[in-house]
Amino acid sequence: MDGRFDGREALDERVQELAFLQDGVCARLAHGVVQLGVRVAGERDQAEMWVVLAQPGDGAHAVEQRHVQVDHDRVRIQLVGELDRVQPVLGGADDRQLRLVLDQRLQGLDERCVVIREQDADRSLTGTPHRTDVSLAPMAVQQVAVIGAPLDLGQGRRGVDMGPSAIRYAGLAEHLVATLEVETADLGNVTAPVPESTEEVDEHARYLPHILKHCDKIAKLVELARRADSLPLVLGGDHSVALGTLVGMAAVDGPGGAIWVDAHGDLNTPETSPSGNVHGMVLAAALGLAGDAFTYDSWTLPAIAPGKLALVGVRSLDKGERDLLHHLDAKVFTMSELDRQGVESCMREAIEHASGAAFLHVSLDMDVVDPRDAPGVGTPVRGGLSYREAHLAMEILAESGLADSLDVVEVNPILDNENATGRLAVELVASALGARIL
Repeated sequence: MDGRFDGREALDERVQELAFLQDGVCARLAHGVVQLGVRVAGERDQAEMWVVLAQPGDGAHAVEQRHVQVDHDRVRIQLVGELDRVQPVLGGADDRQLRLVLDQRLQGLDERCVVIREQDADRSLTGTPHRTDVSLAPMAVQQVAVIGAPLDLGQGRRGVDMGPSAIRYAGLAEHLVATLEVETADLGNVTAPVPESTEEVDEHARYLPHILKHCDKIAKLVELARRADSLPLVLGGDHSVALGTLVGMAAVDGPGGAIWVDAHGDLNTPETSPSGNVHGMVLAAALGLAGDAFTYDSWTLPAIAPGKLALVGVRSLDKGERDLLHHLDAKVFTMSELDRQGVESCMREAIEHASGAAFLHVSLDMDVVDPRDAPGVGTPVRGGLSYREAHLAMEILAESGLADSLDVVEVNPILDNENATGRLAVELVASALGARIL
């Protein structure tokens, strides 16, 4: 049940002074700054607002008391009692409510202050500009914002919608703390439609309107995480969710670079796709080459800058994808090149080619790994990276210190063997963020 708090007395005529930013507010905590998702009740001149907090998950200690005091300058939230975990509240039937996504690290703090000021509206929500310089130091991530994207409309095989749960169940948060002392702020799952209750609309781009809507929700969360100087980690779901990650990053920084670690090219369009599955078009869409059907709201497309794309591990391309690659300034490292040159050389060249733009995104499709090591994927293809090669690729990435965002997609627990692919996904994320043997 939602806890609602009446701030009518405090939010009087001066409510006009509060600038409710479109998708986020800034929470200043004792140890840092955390981004919060937000919805606002009614119009700006309405004197009533309320906070919606999710209940703790199963096994968590109850929050015995919640008290909200609202004054002219800020909203004070004091949680009394032990708070083990607060899940985010997103979506829902009534989008007029103020909704706060709280960092799990809030446990133990007595007071939090959410500051909403008019003069902050034109700045980054943290008040700190994003870095545009390039560091060659090993990656040192302070906080990772985990975003679940349980979508399976983009491909024809059920089960990848359970991927985020499988990765979390494999101990993602615990592993990152144990190996890297990296905190995770888990923002929960973005609600996704299911095929049984969703209209296909167009056989050449199946479920596209619904996929774009889902990706827009992902993009907003990614944008919030980026503005809070956290590293967005999106857990798929099929690979179409990567469009949301790239759009969210581009909304903050403009078009960036991408390293696509995948057995497939994902460069089809509605006109060239043999299947009509959108997960095979997502990279073309991010490049702005998939046509007007992928235009959505105020998205920044292309989200990938010209000449800043590298594909690694490719071993299955359709004709339309091969034709398109001949016209792109992209580095393509097929499994043949990886066999000949080695993973380290290819990965370093891919990083050099794709870096230097506004951001560097890495999209890891677990089907890049050979099915012997990653059996639980949506579209397995024999002859992929070995267990050690996959780790080496991620380790080289971490050594560069350049990755700003990460996707891990296409984990399918239905096809897996005792969650082996989910566990491997956790390990590869840790390697990408800097985990080492010594």
